[in-house]
Amino acid sequence: MNKLKNIPIFTDTYNGVAEFKPLDNSVYVFGFTDEARSQHIAEWKSSTTNVSFIEISEQTMSSFIINGDKSNEIFLRSDKNIASLWQGIQKSTNIYIDITGLSHSTWASILKSAIDNGFKVLVVYVEPSLYSRSSAPLEGQIYDLSDKITEISPLPGFAVLAPKKAETLFIPLLGFEGARLKYIIEQTQPANEHIFPIIGLPGFKPWYVFETLKGNKASLSETHSWQSIRYAPGDCPFSCYYLLTDLYSRFKDQHIKIAPIGTKPHALAAVMFVLNHPQIEIIYDHPVRKPGRTDGSSKLHVYHVSSIVKPNPTRTQDFIRSLRTRRASLT
Repeated sequence: MNKLKNIPIFTDTYNGVAEFKPLDNSVYVFGFTDEARSQHIAEWKSSTTNVSFIEISEQTMSSFIINGDKSNEIFLRSDKNIASLWQGIQKSTNIYIDITGLSHSTWASILKSAIDNGFKVLVVYVEPSLYSRSSAPLEGQIYDLSDKITEISPLPGFAVLAPKKAETLFIPLLGFEGARLKYIIEQTQPANEHIFPIIGLPGFKPWYVFETLKGNKASLSETHSWQSIRYAPGDCPFSCYYLLTDLYSRFKDQHIKIAPIGTKPHALAAVMFVLNHPQIEIIYDHPVRKPGRTDGSSKLHVYHVSSIVKPNPTRTQDFIRSLRTRRASLT
């Protein structure tokens, strides 16, 4: 972590939601959940007249609804469809994407679209005061956060054509739910020596790092990957991004898979990194979240994503073209 001391961290942090308001003439994209930390937007909407709010609802793995209009369904695998969010919005407009109440599939697709359409993008995230503890915890289930895992698949719009015969480096970004790590390892079967977990240190609370280690103890022990653990602050996507950059520079000849199953700021780091390195693969288990999984709200962070990620709408096509050319040269 010492290497990160002189690297810029493009984050504004507020002690609570009351200290922050979106900039004038901006667009604010958000979603409501039953969690208290996503409810601040209702007050902003009633007290702000010069910010345009776009409410995302009815999120699925493949689509969402805008502003409660069922006839306005946006499909996550259509870049053109998602780009309709920005119709009539000037390129000089700041776009806020509040990922607190949005699923990974939804916010990652919206973020990619906003970046590639040339907007300055700022991501907002509100920490919870507490997570809901399991009343009868099993191994790897200290907190009661998910009902089930849906499937292992890429985030929409982030599928990657893997190179043939390349070794795989697996980087899980860990949270409390050890069952999720266990499931992904079982499904993807990376070599033990090629697993490099990243854990939030410090976490949102001082003791979270210990509970993350405890929750994932079984898989970390079975694979011996505890020996390869790396650490980045749980609330800082930029520190995690730089850590991913370091691992990439060491293992760029391998096919890298990142599993964002920890904090949302770390998941944001993964998405930012893949936008800049489209040959990297994100694998995700698409959990069904339990209602009332958190209580209260704590710090609010604003991440200046456009400071690191620049528009590149042809990134995926360019990568696939280069990969096919490389494959052809080897045959």
